[in-house]
Parts: sequence; structure tokens; C-alpha cells
Amino acid sequence: MSDKQKPQLLTVQRVLSDGIYSIPVYQRNYAWGVREIGQLIADVRDYAQRNAQSQAHDYYIGTLVVYERYTEQKAYWEVVDGQQRLTTLSLLVSVLRALHPELAASMQRMPLQFESRAASSHALQAVFSQPLHAAALAWEDATKDSPDDASGASSIWQGRAIIESLLREIPGAERKAFATFLLEQVRLLRVELPPRTDLNHYFEVMNNRGEQLAKHEVLKARLLGTLQRQGQQAAMKVLHAVWDASAVMDRSVQSGFVPAMRKSLFAADGRLLLVKTPQELLRRFEGSDDKAVVPKSLSQLIAAGSSAACVRHQTDKLLAAEEEDDESKAQFGAVINFPNFLLQVLAMMPGDALANTPLDDKHLLTAFEPLLRGDAEQIQEFAYRLLRCRFLLDQHVIKSSVESQSDDEHWQLQRCKFRNDKAVLQWVNAFEVTEQDYGERLRMLQAALHVSYMLPTRKHWLQGVLRWLFRQDVTQAIEAQAFLLALEELTKAFVLEEGSSATYEEIVRREDGFFVSPQPDSGLMKTLPKKLVYGQARLIDFNFLDYLLWLQANGKNETNATEWREFEFTSTRRSVEHLHPQTELFSGNAWADEHLHAFGNLCLVSHAMNSRLSNSGPEDKFKQLMSEKKSQSLKALAMHSVFADQGQWSADSAMCQHAKQMLVLLQNALVSDGLTVCMPS
Repeated sequence: MSDKQKPQLLTVQRVLSDGIYSIPVYQRNYAWGVREIGQLIADVRDYAQRNAQSQAHDYYIGTLVVYERYTEQKAYWEVVDGQQRLTTLSLLVSVLRALHPELAASMQRMPLQFESRAASSHALQAVFSQPLHAAALAWEDATKDSPDDASGASSIWQGRAIIESLLREIPGAERKAFATFLLEQVRLLRVELPPRTDLNHYFEVMNNRGEQLAKHEVLKARLLGTLQRQGQQAAMKVLHAVWDASAVMDRSVQSGFVPAMRKSLFAADGRLLLVKTPQELLRRFEGSDDKAVVPKSLSQLIAAGSSAACVRHQTDKLLAAEEEDDESKAQFGAVINFPNFLLQVLAMMPGDALANTPLDDKHLLTAFEPLLRGDAEQIQEFAYRLLRCRFLLDQHVIKSSVESQSDDEHWQLQRCKFRNDKAVLQWVNAFEVTEQDYGERLRMLQAALHVSYMLPTRKHWLQGVLRWLFRQDVTQAIEAQAFLLALEELTKAFVLEEGSSATYEEIVRREDGFFVSPQPDSGLMKTLPKKLVYGQARLIDFNFLDYLLWLQANGKNETNATEWREFEFTSTRRSVEHLHPQTELFSGNAWADEHLHAFGNLCLVSHAMNSRLSNSGPEDKFKQLMSEKKSQSLKALAMHSVFADQGQWSADSAMCQHAKQMLVLLQNALVSDGLTVCMPS
């Protein structure tokens, strides 16, 4: 191998300035969305913050596999593997350059192009070369000459909008430090393939390689090894069974056990876990002939490949051996993945050693070091908490049910119970008929929290929920009214206190109530309006307000309130839109910043809608928003109601009136004790 072909560990700035990269036709379109982009930004931000505190090492972000090609005019890199990450980095640096003009020299041209996809290449160039407020004008132009590539170009525009939205959530000074760290200390390993490599064959091999052993599988083997060294064979059996039953997140934990063990562990109505302590859990497994419980060593796991597929296969065998469960037909998606759920449970362990557990699976193995160094009792305690928390997650936390005809989430709050005396499983409403009103409010408020904090690292709300549920009497079913009160208190604390007088971590660890209603003239209430402006207002502020508007609509009997009552929260509605535009391309009257960036002029829309609306005036925006009325936020509908009444969207009248109405609604909810009551307006 020549020196030129040796793998190079390069900074992001060097990668993006060192030649042109072409995405070949055999690669798929750009496909990253808010989860993938958000995770990348969160990871870089995490390392940038640690670097500011302790001069941490560079952050390695992945591998870029390329093949050098030549034309008569120039040489370029064909991207064989890593194009999604490379495209995201190109978009990310483009948006950072627009937000911080002093970074213009960091990337002097768009280094990426798509082979035979003119619209996608055009979209990349437009994102790079045009200011943020003008870039969206090219949305339709990008697809005009290449309709077959419309979806690829659309994905790039949506990626740009997602990136801009996420970056604007970072304070300006920190964002500049983030940009510097990204460019200078985030590195990729660029690997050049040798000449005459069969790229089609290489690409096929790369995309059909076996699953790698995941960190949580390594962790399980290490925990089992600790128990084995201490001679705790029975505890090994329990940990193995509970771990595998908990790991398949799109099925209930009950389905991971054979029917006889289900009856021993869970109440038939699905409302109670029948074991109260780690010791009792250990006794339930003594003498069981559950043949599924055969712990494997780390070397056995490696030999077998990824155990996730093995776990699912074992669960499928358990279900197939019995009468078919209704539960097995359900298509649910959990609000969290298994590695991050493990960290949620670890953070709830007693004592101070694990109190600061990071909710980030990058640190999964290091976070568990105190447990691995501890005794068998600590691991047994963790196994019990894992089982109970997974049961509580199944029975009391929303799940998404994605219909085949739509990409929309359909949030469900259901529990899994026995259908008959054979312990065959089925899903039913989480709460009884007498509690359904509270159950529906719980479903909506959990959805509001989930879509406000999509990244696993920011799921403090779930930590608060699990802590509250875990503190309840294990012998009593959870009461919907008490649960709703706790959840509303948690949300109010996030809205009013977080960032002012408390952190998320401090709020969720409160054991005597998450929130104490303040006096109307308190300092926190006085500062609330100052927080509700563009750049400071958070997703939770908008979504809690939509929850209050939904409650208000449910108190009305008018037929025109039906669409308000049928409102649903969605993860796609995450971009803050100015109703009166901030772009200079709008030919109407310019507003002063105090009006332009006021909460009354802002609403949440999808990233795609944001890109389409950016340069339109209020009348055109309302027309487009109302053409997709069912997918809009309730705040947007409330803005339109005021606009329809007054016939215009003015700073000193319609906008001001709407702003006052929304602020009063928030203030009344925050200062009230007990369950929130929103009187019809």
C-alpha cells in the first residue's frame, strides 16, 4: 500500500476542503432525519463541552471509504461508504457558516455532489451558497429540472432545516465553540480503496455483513462474569432471563417469559408485578425448568454473532409454542432503545455512586463500572429494578403505533394482560373505563414531552416518570389521577424552572413533588415572558401550550372545536416559524425585533413546511398552513382564529392579542394547584 493510500485520520475541516466527493448512483438518497442529525449534533456538543472543561482528546466520528476517480479535468473521490454522515457534515458546516460569517473560510465550496441526481446537487449548492433566509427559495427550483430526484432534494432541504433548528437551540457563544471543535477536533478516518477494486461487489459485501456485537451485549456478559466469579449461579439465571426479556423493546416484557413464569411474575390483569424484592425474584426462579434461561459467555456471544437477533428468535419460539398472543401481532415502538433504557435504570440505583449516570449510551460500559466492581447483591438489585422498570414502561408509558398507510405516530397508552388462564397476552387500555379521561390526558402530555425531547440524552422526563412510578406501592395499581398530577407538575417545572432555578437532573430527583405552584408575582413568573422569545422559547414551551389548548377545546361543545379535540402531537413538528417573516425578501412592512421575535408571532411547524414558508407573507402562510390544517399545531390554529377575526396580522393588534391570550393561559396553569383546568375561552 502506498503512503497515499494509507488510512488518514483527518479533521472535518480537512476532509471537506480536500477535494470533491461524488455520491454514485448505487448509493441511496440522503435519508437522515431529526433523530440521526440530532444525535450527531448532541454527540459533538457533548465532547465540545467536555473539551472546554478539561481539554479532552479529539472526537473520532466514523469512517469514510472512498475510491479515487479521474476525469479529463480533475480527480475526485467516489464515496463508497459513509455518505450519510458526510452529507450531514457538509450541511452542518454550511449552516454554521451562514450563522457565523467569520467561519466562511472553513469551507470555501460545497465539496459534495451527486452523480446523475441534478436536483440533489443543486440543493447542496444552494444550501452552501445562499444565506439562510434565501436558501428556501431554491426548494422548488431544485426539483424543476429533475423531477425524478425530487425526493432526494427534498431530504436535503429538510436536513438543512433540521440542522438550523437544532443549532438555534444552542446559545450563540457556545455555538461558536461548537463550530470550532467540530472543524478542528472532530475527525474521520478516510480510507482509500486500492485501484481496480470491484466497487459494486465491495458495496454489496459492506451492506450484507453480519451484525456486530453491541455494547449492551458485552455489558451483559461482563455482569454475568462478575456473578460467576462470586459463585452466584442462581443470580446469573435471573439476570440472563430478565435481560433478554427486557431487551426486545417492541414487545412486552411478559412475552419474554414462558407462560408458567409469566403467572409467577405478573398479575393477570397486567397492573401489578408480583415480586416485591430482589430476593423474592431470585426465589421465583429457583427450581424453574425454563430452558430459555441458559447464560452465554462473552466468547460464546461473539461466536454466535449479535445476540439481539437470538433474543428475538428465542422470544418468537416461546410465543409459537403456545396459543398465539394478540401481543405478538402488535406493532409498537418504544420511546427509548434498550441501551439507553439500561442507563435510565442505572441512574435509579440507590446510593450516590451512580447518581450522576449520563443518559448517553456512548458511556454505557464506563457508566456500569461501579456495578461491575460491586458485589452480587448490587447486580441482583439492578436485575430487579430492570424488570420492574421495564414492566412500568410497558404498562404506563406511551408507545407509537405506526400504521402501514402513514408515517405518523399514533400514540398509545396500553397495558399487556392475560387473555385467559394460559397466560396468553393481549393489549388493552392502560386504565379502567372510570379513569379513561385521566388516561387520555396522560397519553397526550407524555406525547408532548416525548416530541419535545426526542434524543435519548434529553429524556429526563422519562427518568422523572420512572422514578415516580417506582416509588409507588408495588402492591397497589397505579392511579391515573395521581399519575397525571405528578406528570403535570413535572412538565410545569420543566417549563418554568429549568434553566432559571433548577436543572433537569435536580427536578426529576425531587421526591416530595416535582413542582410547587408559585405566586403570580414571584420572580419566576415575572421572568416567564422574557423566556418566551425566539431563540429562548423551547419545544416544551410550545408543546405544553398546545396541551393546554387541547384541554381547553375538550371543555367546549361547539362542532368547530372537533378538529382541536382530535389534535395529536408529532415528532415532525419541531421547527419554529415566524408568522410575520424575518426575511428581508418579504416585501411587506418590516417589524421591529421585539415584535418579530415575540412568542405571539411564533409557532411550530414541520421542517419541510418551514422551508416552504420562510419567505411568504402572513396571508400566504396562513393559506398554506390551513391547507394542511390537521397537521398544524393548536397555537397556529389559534393564531389563524385571531387573524380571521381581524382580517390582518399586525404587530400592535392581532399578534399582540394572541400573545396575551397565550401568556395568560400559561400563567394560569403554572400558578394553579392540583390538576390543570383550562376554562373555554
